[in-house]
Amino acid sequence: MSWILGAGMGFLRGGPMGAVIGGALQHVLTKKLQHKIQKSLPGLEDQGIFVTCVAVVMTKISMVRGPVNPRSRMAIKNFFQKNLNYSVGELGFIDNVVDETQKVNPSLDPIVRQYRRACNNHYTSLLLALAYQVALVEGKLTETVQEQLNQLSKLLELSYEQHDLIRNKYCLVALKTPYTLLGVSSNATNEEIKKAYRQMVIQYHPDKTAHLGEVQAQEAHLKFLKILEAYKELESERGI
Repeated sequence: MSWILGAGMGFLRGGPMGAVIGGALQHVLTKKLQHKIQKSLPGLEDQGIFVTCVAVVMTKISMVRGPVNPRSRMAIKNFFQKNLNYSVGELGFIDNVVDETQKVNPSLDPIVRQYRRACNNHYTSLLLALAYQVALVEGKLTETVQEQLNQLSKLLELSYEQHDLIRNKYCLVALKTPYTLLGVSSNATNEEIKKAYRQMVIQYHPDKTAHLGEVQAQEAHLKFLKILEAYKELESERGI
């Protein structure tokens, strides 16, 4: 069993997820457990890789604050126990994934790509929701944690609206997006975005706010920089 678990972790070290590794992961999942997962989450292309990637991503989010503590580890295992009906014995594989992820600290990008393949691009919102769950175990979200969650959402190719729906479930304030910073909706045309950008640049330009006093002028300058950053991001996304 230790060899199987070791092989199952191979892709965390950047190697390709080949047939041998995929097969090894399938051996970890008994037929009984596969049936449980199929019942809870139908349509998965590869249950073993799906399970592993979920555990890796939740661990990565937990690691933003430091080593994964017992409460965060329990939050990770709760999903598999409560939603996929894992027994206490079957949770040992999840512990191995958590431990290996902390050692290797893999990039989110390839893990999310593997996840999306394993579930045929279904359950993308689920993964972000699980990431929020484990992030909130430690209380209020820090800026660094939120940045990691935002990165995950982008890798999953979720819209800002889909992201906000998940945040709303946890009673979090609406997500700050390039659109909200420019005061337009995500359905705005490129011309509407350009117009809003020009108006706000004029309004918050340092030359226009210098007379407001040091504190207000600094606040306006920070707003000005955020406007520039927001427009640059939309330029890249939309090809404006």
